[in-house]
Amino acid sequence: MHDYGIWTVITPLVTIFLAIFTRQVILSLLAGIFVGFVVINHSLLGGIGATLNGIIDTFASAGNARTVVFMVMIGGIMRLIVVTGGVRRLVQFLTEKNDYVTNKRSVQLLAMIVTALIFIESSINQLIAGASTKDLAKRYRVSPEKMSYIIQTSCVSVCSSVMINGWGAAMMGVIGVQIAKGYIDGEPFEILAGAMVWNIMAWFSLASVLFYILSGFSWGPMKKAELRFEANADALDDDDSGSEDDVIDHPACNSLLNFFIPILSTVLMVPVALYITGDGQFSRGSGSMSVYSGVMFGTAVSFIWFTLRGVLNIENFFKELYIGYASMVKISSIMILAFLMGHISAELNTGQYIAAVTSGVIPSGYSIGFIFLISAVMSLATGTSWGTFAIMIPIGVQLGVSLGIPVEYMIGAAIAGSIFGDMTSPISSDAIVASMATNCEHIEHIRTQFPYALVTGGLALLVYLAIGFSL
Repeated sequence: MHDYGIWTVITPLVTIFLAIFTRQVILSLLAGIFVGFVVINHSLLGGIGATLNGIIDTFASAGNARTVVFMVMIGGIMRLIVVTGGVRRLVQFLTEKNDYVTNKRSVQLLAMIVTALIFIESSINQLIAGASTKDLAKRYRVSPEKMSYIIQTSCVSVCSSVMINGWGAAMMGVIGVQIAKGYIDGEPFEILAGAMVWNIMAWFSLASVLFYILSGFSWGPMKKAELRFEANADALDDDDSGSEDDVIDHPACNSLLNFFIPILSTVLMVPVALYITGDGQFSRGSGSMSVYSGVMFGTAVSFIWFTLRGVLNIENFFKELYIGYASMVKISSIMILAFLMGHISAELNTGQYIAAVTSGVIPSGYSIGFIFLISAVMSLATGTSWGTFAIMIPIGVQLGVSLGIPVEYMIGAAIAGSIFGDMTSPISSDAIVASMATNCEHIEHIRTQFPYALVTGGLALLVYLAIGFSL
């Protein structure tokens, strides 16, 4: 393992700071990737060549390729449910027919509820919540930044806590290794269940989302974004009329089934594929295969549904599908570069370096807070919660055993810190999906959500310190 020293941290920081200050995420990712490859190859020319080749090599990973294809294809399904009137009918059902959604607060609550109910996979989770509420948010003047915050924060908090999805299985796998090595005794499920109580970042985040929804309170960049959004209300009305023109004039278009058939066929296929491809176990590889299988199945079902009903003929079906695919070019490009940035972080051993330089220097009372803080920094730098908790749960377990601290506290803190990066890092795949799901500029999503996550994280840190000194 090569030691790159402080450069292992500087490289991701280049991307993060450029993204925040230039608001150009693709430029920032390319710059960070280039710096990373220069460090790895010790050469400017080597850095250029490795950057060009690295973008292509990203597709050598089947998981990466499947995820990118999923992102493109889900755009096709989203297009289909718009042009066949499925989204319009859903909005009518929730507002004009049943008065379920009548104001800003109810739109935001709906987004949070939908996100919480679909907890199997985080990308599907956010995309469905976005599709269900995007037009309603426009109607009731809820900014894309606010919707992105609600959907992503709820998604990450729920997915990291439910335990019966890919996140939980991955965590149990990491804990199982610690049991096998003799550091702790017990069953992974029982240990993780005890640790989830102490995933305080998730619980505080859900509470804060509810607070901001019910109170209507906002501050910082989020407040500015909402005021800016309100000021552009007339332009939004023009955009709404344009979207109505996209709906096909056909008697079968005004149906809720045009929304639910494509969406449910995609969603319900995901757990089936997760079980089949994972041999009954959830894993990261099976996760990418499951969403890929889900969107393929959803597209096939949509083709049968819309062509048999005469809403679309074969030519128009693929025409609309390709329009949807084209709308995903930008977000897919960001995703590809984020994957490559994650590969560079792994090559530079960013996570291990952060853990190594900070280990053995914290008194026992600070230990739980220390695990949370280092996990938070690591996840912010690398943009991955899975990679972070895979590194930090073993460190937390072994530190807890050596200090006589219950490992459930340490595991909970490691998970809590890991999801901090999902909520704050511009290279987080969940943040990228949230931006796409709500039609929000990606960097604006990060800029507006970051202060909220920072406050929540600060409160969680205080709780962990209080627990540490009370033991």
